[in-house]
Amino acid sequence: MSVQTITRTRAVLAGSAERAAVHSLISEPEASVSGAPVFAPEASQLLLALILLSPKEPAEPRGK
Repeated sequence: MSVQTITRTRAVLAGSAERAAVHSLISEPEASVSGAPVFAPEASQLLLALILLSPKEPAEPRGK
């Protein structure tokens, strides 16, 4: 036979120091410059040149 116990929990109230710490973590300001990649037209030209200069696939050997 299993015995089931009910435990009541109280909400833990944070002090002003804890609230200030949580608030500073949550409301952290964003950086003015993001780390996202930026469009660079030179990169597309370089990639196109590398594709055009890349070696071709080898041809299938012909059966004798």
